[in-house]
Amino acid sequence: MALLAAVTLDGVPENLALGVSLVGGVSLSLLVAIFFSNLPESLVGAVAMRESGLRPRIVVLTWVACAVLLAAAVVLGRGAASGLSEQVLAVALAFAGGAVLASLADTLMPEAFEHGRPLNAFATAAGFFLSFVLAV
Repeated sequence: MALLAAVTLDGVPENLALGVSLVGGVSLSLLVAIFFSNLPESLVGAVAMRESGLRPRIVVLTWVACAVLLAAAVVLGRGAASGLSEQVLAVALAFAGGAVLASLADTLMPEAFEHGRPLNAFATAAGFFLSFVLAV
């Protein structure tokens, strides 16, 4: 449940930012970053929920509800951002970027460093490099 909370709490600002980025055109790098940060979190969370004894149907419905909430955040972000200034949009995107990093640092990286040494550092650097390349 902690991973579900993390995905939801960092996913809402992320997806609001994705909606914001749709105002000026689709941000491929943001879309890819959000997808690749949320997918492993949700998979690990679903497995942990199953191992704790929840029925598969409940687990799937819980994550579907989370996905619907996050999709609604994209739509809300798009609608709310259409009249905002460049400076306000920059703050919203910076907040979402910070939320992504905080979620990764709190939920995924500790487990990755515990179980995935030494390649996890290279994978993290490669992910940031890919995001940079996609943003250019």
